[in-house]
Amino acid sequence: TVTVVGAGLMGHGIAAEFAMAGYEVWLHSRSDESLDRARGMIRDSLERLRSFGRLSRAQVESVPGKVHMSTDLNVAAGSADLVIESIYEDLDAKRELFGKLDKLCPDRTVLASNTSSFPPSKFAEATERPDKVINTHFLNPPYLVPLGEVVPTPQTSDETTRVVMDL
Repeated sequence: TVTVVGAGLMGHGIAAEFAMAGYEVWLHSRSDESLDRARGMIRDSLERLRSFGRLSRAQVESVPGKVHMSTDLNVAAGSADLVIESIYEDLDAKRELFGKLDKLCPDRTVLASNTSSFPPSKFAEATERPDKVINTHFLNPPYLVPLGEVVPTPQTSDETTRVVMDL
């Protein structure tokens, strides 16, 4: 299960990308309005891919069912295997979120950030699991550009890096 926290420009695209790959996805935002916008952006993205011949009509119809949405962080991230933070670019807000996720998520959960602005070590400091913290910077739009950066910290375990690279 993959959880994406932040349903904006990048978050909805990351959620769509994982859903197209067959993963169960939770998309979290602070408001229902933001999640409604994300739902529409995901459908538009899928239709765009269909118009390019990259998805079938059946895929366009089935993928949204893999993206579950919630304004409750406990519901969205409480049993996730991977959480990708994609909120606004504010270091303090991101560190606060990593601290919450660290307490909320199972020990196995990898905590990642989609940022390219801050080193992942800044987030690892806010957790008790620095071996499971990494940056996964997707390029825009994630469902169309098949390229991303994976940036571990010196404390990130080889296993965490391998798992994220495989995903």
